[in-house]
Amino acid sequence: MLSPDGTRVAVSKRSGQASNIWLLDFSRDTSTRFTFGSEINWSLVWSPDGSRIIFSSGNDLYQKPVSGVKDAELLLKSSEVPLAESWSRDGRFLLYRVFDPKTDWDFWVLPLEGDKKPVPFLVTEFREREARFSPDGHWVAYVSNESGHYEVYVRSFAMNSSGTAVEAGGKWQISNGYGRKPRWRGDGRELYYRARDGQVMAVEIATNPEFRPGKPQPLGFSAGDEWDCTADGRRCLVAVPKTTGKGDRPEPYTVILNWQAGLKK
Repeated sequence: MLSPDGTRVAVSKRSGQASNIWLLDFSRDTSTRFTFGSEINWSLVWSPDGSRIIFSSGNDLYQKPVSGVKDAELLLKSSEVPLAESWSRDGRFLLYRVFDPKTDWDFWVLPLEGDKKPVPFLVTEFREREARFSPDGHWVAYVSNESGHYEVYVRSFAMNSSGTAVEAGGKWQISNGYGRKPRWRGDGRELYYRARDGQVMAVEIATNPEFRPGKPQPLGFSAGDEWDCTADGRRCLVAVPKTTGKGDRPEPYTVILNWQAGLKK
């Protein structure tokens, strides 16, 4: 995930049974290890000012300053595996998802002020994932398989006056045929997502006098599961297969046929 100012990217790198988060600085061309340990540290989000990162580790959520001056602080202890999804720009709320055997993946909201008691945002019989707050915090883009395959939707977001529950609001479908990995432009007037063939699509968004999405348009490039874009929408960071340096061809895979016969030797 890119930092809010677009100068750094946080990545989770796996090594054996563990994974840890590293920070890559584009301006200095350096990489710094951010987490240490034998847990799986991943599913991270930047704070709106870029000074902190919330990440999932084991069954819990932690928060840590990017400067490294303090150790990670436990934010939410859970019997499940909470995965951090999005941090509202005003800094007040964290969206995360958890798995329930009865309802699959669902979204919850963790208030980062007050009593910090989690409240449900979207709990259905379908699989919800990949949520992103809009820049103004009034909308949430997410992915659901309620149609039988993944599509990108937007729902309104508003806490009640006591801050103890999310009030129900409208829902709009954004993608057409398939959609994953939604990303907002920094001004909230455009929403990007990845289509079935990997093409990155852009959808104009109007919110006044009411929410109204435009028609999806291809941006002219493809992306895999891991990608992000800068706030102005002019640059995108895309994970690509490792190359050999010979004609920019992807490093070849080694396919072993009849591998079971080798186990008998």
